[in-house]
Amino acid sequence: MPAARDELDERRLQVVAEQAVGLRWQILLTAVVVAAIVWRDVPAPWVLGWFAAVIASREWRAAALARMAADRARPIAARLRATVGWNVLIGACNGSAALFMARLDPTLDAVLTMILVSWGAGAVSTSATVMPAFLAYAGLLFVPTAAMWLAAGGWLGWGVGALVLMFFGVQARFARRNLQTFEESFGIRAENQALATSLEFERAQLAIARDQAVRANNDKSRFLAGASHDLRQPLQAMALNVGALRHVPMAPDARAIVEVVDSSLEQLRAMLDALLDVSKLDAGVVVAQPQRVRIDRLLTAVMASFGAAAAARRVALHTACPPGLEVHTDPDLLRRMLANLVDNAIKFSPAGGQVEVRVGAREAPDASKDEVELTVRDSGPGIAPENHRLVFEDLVRLPAPGPGAAGHGLGLGIVRRMADLLGVPVELDSSLGAGACFRLRLPRAAPAGGDGPGGDGAGTPWSLAGRCVLVIEDDPMVRGAYLNALGAMGCRVLSAATLDEALAQIGEPDAVVVDCRLGGGVSGFDAAERLRARRRAQPAGPALPIVMVTADTDPAVVEAARRQALPLLRKPVDERGLGRALAAAIEGS
Repeated sequence: MPAARDELDERRLQVVAEQAVGLRWQILLTAVVVAAIVWRDVPAPWVLGWFAAVIASREWRAAALARMAADRARPIAARLRATVGWNVLIGACNGSAALFMARLDPTLDAVLTMILVSWGAGAVSTSATVMPAFLAYAGLLFVPTAAMWLAAGGWLGWGVGALVLMFFGVQARFARRNLQTFEESFGIRAENQALATSLEFERAQLAIARDQAVRANNDKSRFLAGASHDLRQPLQAMALNVGALRHVPMAPDARAIVEVVDSSLEQLRAMLDALLDVSKLDAGVVVAQPQRVRIDRLLTAVMASFGAAAAARRVALHTACPPGLEVHTDPDLLRRMLANLVDNAIKFSPAGGQVEVRVGAREAPDASKDEVELTVRDSGPGIAPENHRLVFEDLVRLPAPGPGAAGHGLGLGIVRRMADLLGVPVELDSSLGAGACFRLRLPRAAPAGGDGPGGDGAGTPWSLAGRCVLVIEDDPMVRGAYLNALGAMGCRVLSAATLDEALAQIGEPDAVVVDCRLGGGVSGFDAAERLRARRRAQPAGPALPIVMVTADTDPAVVEAARRQALPLLRKPVDERGLGRALAAAIEGS
C-alpha cells in the first residue's frame, strides 16, 4: 500500500505541475487587467512592483514544480511540502492586490473582488489535488479581500466580506470533493491497470500452455506413430504363431490354452487399435473419403466377424437389410463404427439375449434427400437418460451387468469422433432395464449398377495349399512367425530380410508378403516396384501379387498403397486375414 500511496501522491503533484505550466497567458492577461483597473488610483511603482511579483512568482513556481515532478529521487512528501510553499508565494503576490482596494471607489472594489475571487475559484482545478497547497493559495486571496470589505464597515462592507468568506468555504468543500473524485478515479485506473496486467499475464500463460499442449500433442502423435510399429511387431509374431499352432496336433487342454491366448491377443489388438484410432482422429490426420457403398454387403462382412464372439456369449445375432441398398459414405469409417456398436451390444447383452441390426430407407426431415437408418439394438441392462451423453466420452465405463461385460471405454468415443467426421448424427434411445438402441442416419446414394464397396470376402472359401509365397521382413522374430503360419497353411515359403536377398532367390513365387519398413533406407513400396519390374521383364505371365503389411498409421502410407494397387494389411494380422488377403491377391492377378 505505501507504494500505491506514493504513486497517487506523484500523480497529484504531476497534475499541479501541469496546470502551473499551462496557465501562463491567462495569469498574464488577468494581471494586466488588474493593473489597468488600479493604475489611475494607485501609485505606478506599487502597481508595477505588484505586476512584476505576480509574473515572476508564477514563472518561478511553474519551473520549480516541473523540476519537482520529474525528480523521483527526492521523497514525495518533501516535494509536496515545497509545493505548498510555492503556493504561499504566488497566493501572497496575487492576493496583495486586495490592498489596492483602500484607494479605489466601491465600484472598482467590486470589480477587483470578482477578479481575486475568480483566481481563488480557479485554484480548485489547478491545485485541489494537493489540498494544503489549495488552501494556502486560495486563503491568501479570499481572506485579504474579505478583510478589506470588513474594514470598510457598513452594511455593504460587512455583507460583501461575509459573502467572500462563505464563498471561500464553498470552494474549499468543492476542492475536497474534487480531490476525492480524483483519488477514486486514480484507484479505478490503478485497478484497471492491474487487471489489464493480470489479463495480459494470463493471456501469455494461456499462450504458453497452448503452445505446450500443441507440442505435447505433436509429440504424442510422433510417439504413437513410431511406437505403433514397435508395439505391433511382437503382436504380429504372436498372432501368426498362435495361428500356426492350430494346425499342430495337441491335447484338448493345450488347444484350450491356445484359444485363451488367441482371445487375449485379440483383446490386446482391439485396445491398441482403439488407442491409435483416438490419437489419429484427435490429431485430424483421418480424412473421410465418401463413396457409394453397398450397405448389405458391408453389414454381412461385419456381422460375420462377430459370429464367434456372439456364440461364445450365447447371444443371438439378427440382421435385416434390403438387398442392393446403397449409401454415400466412407466405407472404412462406417465399418469401424458399426463394428464398435455391434461389439458393444454383444458385450452388454446377457446370455440368451440378442442383438438386432436393422437397415431401412427413410425420408429425411427436409425432404431434400432420402436417408438410410441403421440401428443396433441390444437386450442389455439399458442406459439411464442422464448417462446418454456420458457414454460417448473416453474411458467411461458404466457398471457392468455381469462378469466380462465391461470394455476398455473407448469404443463409443471412437464412434462419436467418426460420426462427427462423416457428419452423421448418432442417436441413443435407452432406459434402465430396456436395452439400448443406437441409430445412425446415412445419406442414401442413388441406385447404380455394379458392385459397390462393402464386402471383404470374409465368407469366400480360400486355400493356399501348394502355393509359393515370398516373405520380405527384416525382423527375424516376425519373419519366423510368417514361416510358421504360412507353412501351416500348406505353402512353400521363401524368406528374406532385405530386398537384395529377395531378388537373389525370387524364383517364381505365386505371391509376396512385404513389410512396409525394411530398414536400410528401403521401403516396402520400393521393394514392390523392383519385384514387379523384374516380373515384367520376364516372358509374359501373370502379374506378381504383392500384399503389404504395416504398423504405420500415417494416411500417406494408405494413399501410397492405393496408388501402387497394393492390398494393405494393418498389424497385427492373424493367419486367417493373411491367408484371405493372399488368396484374393492371387485370384485377382
